[in-house]
Amino acid sequence: MAHVISVTDGATTITFSAANGYQVEAYDPRVAETERGVMADTIAETLQIYITGTSGSQVQSRYAALERLLQTANRRRVIGVGPRLYLQLQLDSDAVTWRSEVLEARLEPVEEALRLWPNNVLSAQFFAMRLSYWEGALTQLPLTNANGTNNTSGLTIWDHDDSGAGHDSYVQIAAGDVAGTIPAPVKIELTNATGSAQTYDTIFMATNAFCDPANFTHTLEAESIVGASPNYDSIGSNADSSNGQYIVKAVNGTLSQFFNLSATLLSKTMGHDFHLLARFRNWGDMYVRPSIYDSAGTYKLRTGDEREIRGVTTNAIVDLGVMPFPPGGYATAYAAHQLNLYYRTTGAVSVQLDCFMLFPAVAFRRLSIVGSVANGAKITDDPIEDRAYITASGVDTPGVVRRSSPVQVWPNTLQRIYFAWTLSNRTAPIDQTFTVKAWYRPRRVSF
Repeated sequence: MAHVISVTDGATTITFSAANGYQVEAYDPRVAETERGVMADTIAETLQIYITGTSGSQVQSRYAALERLLQTANRRRVIGVGPRLYLQLQLDSDAVTWRSEVLEARLEPVEEALRLWPNNVLSAQFFAMRLSYWEGALTQLPLTNANGTNNTSGLTIWDHDDSGAGHDSYVQIAAGDVAGTIPAPVKIELTNATGSAQTYDTIFMATNAFCDPANFTHTLEAESIVGASPNYDSIGSNADSSNGQYIVKAVNGTLSQFFNLSATLLSKTMGHDFHLLARFRNWGDMYVRPSIYDSAGTYKLRTGDEREIRGVTTNAIVDLGVMPFPPGGYATAYAAHQLNLYYRTTGAVSVQLDCFMLFPAVAFRRLSIVGSVANGAKITDDPIEDRAYITASGVDTPGVVRRSSPVQVWPNTLQRIYFAWTLSNRTAPIDQTFTVKAWYRPRRVSF
């Protein structure tokens, strides 16, 4: 089979073949330039083509048909909506067709184009500015956790992580299930599996592909890592808390609270940046600033931003910002460190802290949900098509606001996607569940 080149907007496809009256004389796919490790977003390319027919009028008609199709890209570029135009390539060694979105396009005759006109042939150039990668067919990712293996029907996740109870807040993806050569965004579908309508507020998602995903403990129970007294006043027990416990500390004015970061943990984080999510069981008006200290709690190594927390408006899960765990660059042999929370209040506040969650910053997504989500309805984040929506009774509504970068998967890499979420009443019930499905299009730079 010869290579097959085509252009399509999803409804109309023109395949460059002699039988269709479009022949490619020359096409050399380019690779985008890279600067400081970052690949350019776009590539400019030219296809030399012949348009043929049984008459001059048929040649003109075919030229016009291709020119109209190419206007799809230019129209979307101007107005921002509408069908996308794709340049498609299937090599004779490939079983699937790969596509690259065309952002701008034009068609024009070459010099002396009319020289071939008596033979009902027109020589032309197809200029395209396209994205710097090719992507394959939309493929569902098999997902695994304690609730199922290689699941494609919808895998259950919980709003906390307790492996002993089989309550996992992640899905794992096998290395062999992700093809391509560069990372690709993931379409995530979350189905409300609680049994009743829910008013979600915020959904956090992140991919761990580089910090020993199969063994990394991304949820740190506050009661297990808190330093010795006076870092806490008491440890409370309640089924509404992750691992059934939480710590209590009275704050009135200023207070430093230390938590242990073990060498085992930091040998896996290896200096990567993480969003530090804290789940509070009770809180009031206060300011919190995270820092990382040496193992003795003597020297401050990195200070984060101060976060305002309001007793009547802040959700139970608070993003305390991005921190390197630990500071100091990439290495697997770090000693233990300490995490510090520095509180400021203008009155007495009883802080009840349940757990921390470490979500990698490299592929971190935050979704804000507008309106009620019925039982069985779906929340979809689809960065592949640049859409996010809620589906109920077969109808999509755009009640999802996306922030930060899309969740991604890396080729030939075992990885996990972590989840956490809050409701509009500011709570984060640990018995809440979703079922998850995920899809991606494998991406590659060239052949």
